[in-house]
Amino acid sequence: MSANMDNSVNFDKTEGLNIATELMKFNLGAKEKEVDKVVDFGERVGYEDLAALYEVSCVVNSTLILDDMLDIVMKKSIKLLKAERGFLMLLDDNGKLKFKTAHNIKKEQMDSEDMRISTTIADMVVKTGKSIYTSDAQTDDRFSRKASIIDLNIRSAMCVPLMIKKRIIGVLYLDNSSQANVFIKQDLALFEMFAAQAALAIHNARLYTKVLELQKYQQNIIANTPIGLLVVDAKGIIRSFNEVAEKIFNKIGWTYYPPEEGGMIGLSINDVIPDKYRITFVDSIFPIRNEPLQISRFHVDYQGEEIILKLRFCPFEDYKGESIGNIILIEDITEQVVLEQYLILSEKLIAKGEMAAAIGHELNNYLTVISTNAQLLALNLSQGNHNKIQNKIDIIVKNVDRIKRFSDGLMDFSTLDSKPVPYDLKLLIEDLILFIRPQNKFKRVKFNVDIPADLPKVYIDVGQLHQVFLNLFINSVDIFAEYRAGEGEITVKAEALPEKAYVKIVITDNGPGIPEDILPKIFEPHITSKRAGHGLGLSTCLKIINNHNGKIIAENLDEGGAAFIIEIPMATGLR
Repeated sequence: MSANMDNSVNFDKTEGLNIATELMKFNLGAKEKEVDKVVDFGERVGYEDLAALYEVSCVVNSTLILDDMLDIVMKKSIKLLKAERGFLMLLDDNGKLKFKTAHNIKKEQMDSEDMRISTTIADMVVKTGKSIYTSDAQTDDRFSRKASIIDLNIRSAMCVPLMIKKRIIGVLYLDNSSQANVFIKQDLALFEMFAAQAALAIHNARLYTKVLELQKYQQNIIANTPIGLLVVDAKGIIRSFNEVAEKIFNKIGWTYYPPEEGGMIGLSINDVIPDKYRITFVDSIFPIRNEPLQISRFHVDYQGEEIILKLRFCPFEDYKGESIGNIILIEDITEQVVLEQYLILSEKLIAKGEMAAAIGHELNNYLTVISTNAQLLALNLSQGNHNKIQNKIDIIVKNVDRIKRFSDGLMDFSTLDSKPVPYDLKLLIEDLILFIRPQNKFKRVKFNVDIPADLPKVYIDVGQLHQVFLNLFINSVDIFAEYRAGEGEITVKAEALPEKAYVKIVITDNGPGIPEDILPKIFEPHITSKRAGHGLGLSTCLKIINNHNGKIIAENLDEGGAAFIIEIPMATGLR
């Protein structure tokens, strides 16, 4: 590789010639008509040079870390060509050359006058795409007048482009000041072949760096996503999950393997999820579909506590458009659901408070009249004015009658302002049960809910229907307390009646049923079968259902227990 190296070995038909030819074709982007020229150029590379190049190439391709790669390329090019100085520059996103690594050049020298000639050469290589070589810069007209050439006593120099096909990504520069180690033309051929290998290695390292950055970026997104995220491949194998998903799994008691035991990654989703919930996930992960699937309420029971999850299954595809897995989003919405129920309750209390104020004001008017006349009646009796007594009595009786008519009018919900909206009946029932279950009176009651997920939405005032179902549940629980020591079972079923555009809800319990003498008039005010009942709950339910253009009936079950059948309109087609 120096001037005194033996170059007597030729490779007319050897494998070495093919390597040289292919590297030169790759580096220069040669066309077919240029192959002969490239082959001739490669023939001047000796066996020892190719052996050294192969050895260096192996080292260059030993890492994919970009900074390590650049350092290796610099050191190996210096060693391969016995250079005294050198540097490697890469083009940035703006097409400007930037120093990346250097040999025998201090960092503070890179922007000095001494480096200008070298960087000028590098710019020329980038501009032309051709290597620059001089075996004696002191006599070369292109460089001999440059002060830096004289000051640094540069004898020979080479600068070659780093190319990926026809695209330049940077340059490699080497020079020598020693006359004993002058670069020759053969060294340039070897340098260009090495640069081709180096460029490919640098390109791969850059791609690897981008992949790592993208992976880190994606991991940061996954880690910082405020909801649980689980990535499952087409075979149901867990490939990734975040901390939020881990916390949710711990909260609901699903099997979780800690990191020191390998974590969940690599496990089948079937190994992580209990049997009773597995079918939901299996059916959601493996169906033939292209659109995301959402389960807005997924109830999980763990150690007597009910947790509500919101699930979203998002299939994703490979570059061929073939489904390769699902991204599962898991959100714990238990607190949100409870807060919604408190909001409904608070709205009722506010409405009741406003109504109570209005009722109190109206009743005070009647009671003031009654009180005044009662006092006058007592005064007339004490004074013996008997002729005025009847008048006072008539006024008192009339106002008592007005109070009665006013209180009866309070039971008429037909004039209540309703705010009906399309609503998911399944959500209403399940959320209400979640809300009341922690109460002492409901702790020994078992709820069975059989409502299909695809049940059409109903057109309801959510607060009013909430009150209907709450009244029915409370009635059953009160009966359980009287006859079953607080234990009982309540079942809620629903189905669509498409021919009527209605939804039918059936609520049953396993109590003693409704007494036969009360059953025909169960919805009338002040009729009740409970010892401490006031008889207003079911009449209120009737008014509300009527207000929704629906109907409600009560009956006893043959096997015992009571049933309430409600029909209310679907939201479909309503405005």
